[in-house]
Amino acid sequence: MEHKCQRFLKAQDYSKGLAHLNFRYTIKSPAADSLTVSRIHQLDDAILTYSVVDCSKGIFSRIPDTPQEYLALRFIRHGYEVHTDDNKKNILKDYSIGIFDLNTISIYDRQRPTEGINLFIEKNGYTQNLLNPITTSVVLDCSNGLARFLLESMFIFEQQFNHISMEENRLILHHFLTLLRDWLGQKKSYSTEELLLNQAADYIRSYLWDATLSLERTAQACQTSTRTLQKGFQTAGLSFSGYVKDARLALAAVKLFQSNQPATSIAFQCGFNNSAYFSKCFKEKYQQSPLQYRRKMQSLLDQKKFVSSDCPLLN
Repeated sequence: MEHKCQRFLKAQDYSKGLAHLNFRYTIKSPAADSLTVSRIHQLDDAILTYSVVDCSKGIFSRIPDTPQEYLALRFIRHGYEVHTDDNKKNILKDYSIGIFDLNTISIYDRQRPTEGINLFIEKNGYTQNLLNPITTSVVLDCSNGLARFLLESMFIFEQQFNHISMEENRLILHHFLTLLRDWLGQKKSYSTEELLLNQAADYIRSYLWDATLSLERTAQACQTSTRTLQKGFQTAGLSFSGYVKDARLALAAVKLFQSNQPATSIAFQCGFNNSAYFSKCFKEKYQQSPLQYRRKMQSLLDQKKFVSSDCPLLN
């Protein structure tokens, strides 16, 4: 595959460029056009974007064309953004990195002009440890030390991308991700319970569609006892049933946003064998019915209709 680089001067064109790569992105700003500089690079299955953007709001998600899962790494050199996904808020500011699970829908509120980079990479055995499977996002302080070096090196990498061969770019990206992974591992060594929960979360996400998914079956797949796995969830302040239900509802929210399938069909695809119970649980989590959620979330794709209060995740 050859180097691919696209440059854009308008936010709408930048959105279209990402759409061609199976990502949905909207941007709404008081300014006529908030985008100052933007570039999109493609290297194999990885996507790298650079942008300088004014105050703005919008929505971001991936449009899956394959079952392969992706992670998003957001590098902020200067700026201030509030990102909300699945009712969790993260603040990205000067010298910080956000890592996000692209199986969720992310809403952002950029509160001052921001210089940033996005790196979209496949989630696999090599990269999955960048984000704990029981979480959908994490923010890293990169103001000092090795973290600051990692952040600055990503901006240098993007600047030199078109001046380096494809093989060299692959090598740099591989070593960058290795160094980031090693640094994260050094910052936090996982306990036995956390490693078990990571394994359980991977299994659960693979079988969310199965209404018969149980604690006993998950424990067996993780080669541990039911009691040990239950204790692991309790240590993390979670319950097995609550975690599974939240994961199913988050998956249903994405499916509602990305398709026009009937809500009943989506409920069954996400492991709910009772559509009324699904609607009840969904309304408790998102404060509106599945169809209301779909209408409001899909309306965010229309730049002219964007209003911050349209999204329940921002309320």
